[in-house]
Formats: sequence, structure tokens, C-alpha cells
Amino acid sequence: MPDTPRRLAEGATQPPPIGIGKLLRRSHLAFSKLLRDRLKDHDISFSEFVHLERLWYDDGLNQTELSRRVGIETASSTTVLDALEKRGYIRRERDARDRRNVRVFLEPAGAEIEAKLLECAAGINAIAREGLSKADIAEFFRIMAIIAGNLEAQNRGASRKADKASPVTPELPQTRRKRGQS
Repeated sequence: MPDTPRRLAEGATQPPPIGIGKLLRRSHLAFSKLLRDRLKDHDISFSEFVHLERLWYDDGLNQTELSRRVGIETASSTTVLDALEKRGYIRRERDARDRRNVRVFLEPAGAEIEAKLLECAAGINAIAREGLSKADIAEFFRIMAIIAGNLEAQNRGASRKADKASPVTPELPQTRRKRGQS
């Protein structure tokens, strides 16, 4: 009998008959649903959360770069930023050196909700990690980095061959910088 994701979780040694993408998608959907539900308690959408999260790491990005880093098109990002600005979480300013650029900055209200929203995300991460040792988690991240690198390299190669720009791929925060630091 082939191993299923459930049997793998119970210690089976053979890969399941489904692909990596299906299991990643299933995990992503379950994780996202839990996070969306928790964010609703704070009247924040998932899209608003990812924009705020990026600004907590890189305040003052231009709108195009912010959109690229969160992995959505600029037009979609504009709608999210409109809602955040209306609620007083962010402000947008024209760049003094290049008036074509619009920079996005956190307002005090956007900074103040950081701890509460990150606590929501940390809670979902804790649920996802239940039953896993630190070594399991480290191995998971190592393997996922390889998978992501393989797929991103393939996407970059395909984009070059077609002479097109790279696909929209969200950038993960690398290190936490204090506000105002470059």
C-alpha cells in the first residue's frame, strides 16, 4: 500500500503518491486559513498583513518595490495600500529625488499593531510545528530552501529564455532592521 501524507506523519518511509506541490499547497491553504481567521480578530486582511509585515522590516520602500517584495502586482497593491492609508496605518509620499516614485511609510498606528499581528502569525507557526523537534524543523527549512532554490532557478531560466521579466516572487525578510536604518 503506498504511503499517504497521513502514513508519512505516522512514520512511513516511502514518499506519498502525491506530488510535493500538492502537499505544499495543502499546507499553505491550511496555514493561510488559520492566519486569516486570526487576523480578522484585529480587522486586518491577509494582504494588509503582508504589506505591513514588509514595512516593519523595510519602512519607506517605493510602492513598486513593496509590491514586488510581497509578491503581488502593483495595481493590486494599490488597493491594499489605499485601505491601510485610510485607516491610518501608512502614508505615501512622493520621493523628493524622483517624483515618479511613491514611498510608503508606517504611521505610528501601523507600528503599534506589529506585536499583536506577529503574535497571531507566531501562534499559527506554533500549531504547524506541533510534534516536531528542533532538528525536524531545521531539516524542514533546509529542504524547503533547496526546493525553493531549484524552482526559482528554473523560473529565472525560463524567463530569460522567453526574454521576459522575472515572475512576481515574494521576498522573505532576511534580517530585522531598526526603523530608520538603511
